[in-house]
Amino acid sequence: MINRFMDATDQQQRLLVFLQLFFLFWTAFGFFYFAVEHWVIDHWLSSFASKIPFYVALIGFPLSMAMFFTTHRSVRWPYTIWMAVTVGVGLAGALFHLSYNATDAGVTLFSISGMLEAFQDPFRPVLAALAHVNVGAVGLVVGLTLDD
Repeated sequence: MINRFMDATDQQQRLLVFLQLFFLFWTAFGFFYFAVEHWVIDHWLSSFASKIPFYVALIGFPLSMAMFFTTHRSVRWPYTIWMAVTVGVGLAGALFHLSYNATDAGVTLFSISGMLEAFQDPFRPVLAALAHVNVGAVGLVVGLTLDD
């Protein structure tokens, strides 16, 4: 990506590559932050599922860093696929947080008041899981807008 920015011939192409670089930085920083955050807040339960966001971040960060130096297919496609996996993990995490919060609160997710109560539980924040969706979606924008 850095080479693409240096080799841009016109202003429009330079702007596009600049935005792709900005979004790529967003994903790299997001994955680094998620790995550190999950490690610091001790996001480990007895189940393997609680460790999945950490492992997703551990793989996503080096892939994002590799994209700064090459956009070859051998790096771009695993990166793009991993961004889709990140979106899926974030959506699944948000669903798990919502359902466990609803179970703890004794409400159902099939009512507006139950959904709002489950959403506002501070112990399993739903927006934290949706942050993975944000980083994955931004990464998909980068991966899918690159041409060969």
